[in-house]
Amino acid sequence: MYSRVQLKDKKKFLKWFLQRYQMKRRESMWILNYLLNHDIVLNKTKFVEDADKTPRGIKMATVGTEDDAFRFYKDGQEFDHPEQAFHEVRLNWHTDLYIELLFQDSLLSPEYVAILEDNPYSKWNDRVGHDIDEEVDEAVDAFYLQKQRQQVLEDIDRALETDNRDEFYSLANDLKAIEDQMENSVSSS
Repeated sequence: MYSRVQLKDKKKFLKWFLQRYQMKRRESMWILNYLLNHDIVLNKTKFVEDADKTPRGIKMATVGTEDDAFRFYKDGQEFDHPEQAFHEVRLNWHTDLYIELLFQDSLLSPEYVAILEDNPYSKWNDRVGHDIDEEVDEAVDAFYLQKQRQQVLEDIDRALETDNRDEFYSLANDLKAIEDQMENSVSSS
């Protein structure tokens, strides 16, 4: 899901962020202040994870993190010169810009998570491991079988109440098939 974050929310976040964190490179603060004061550019800016996967992205780290201080990514190339990135941002204000801010416990910050957008070039679910993917599929299948079983039990009750033997025998066979499926999926796990 791609949500569009409002300009006022980005501005509020940037003010909050700049008051609380010190960047490893002072030029990073210049870029963030520039965005804060230029609505047109900030409107084209998206705060994302994996900015290095985008056609035009910047990663900036705060003091106290292990990350590189500054990285600028443009069309598959990587640069570490903030001045170059700043000129790129100013000259190409009409092009989308993706920024990743690297600071302590960033994903635990409600302020940051509120303005974080899906990165169209690196989906979070692409990073989910095969094992977890299989577990989710199995859980969904088990849930579906449980719902089917519950529905058949309700239909069996109705068949008994209306004394419909043919329906009862048919539903009993369905119930047996569902329970066999449930047992097979448990034993194969």
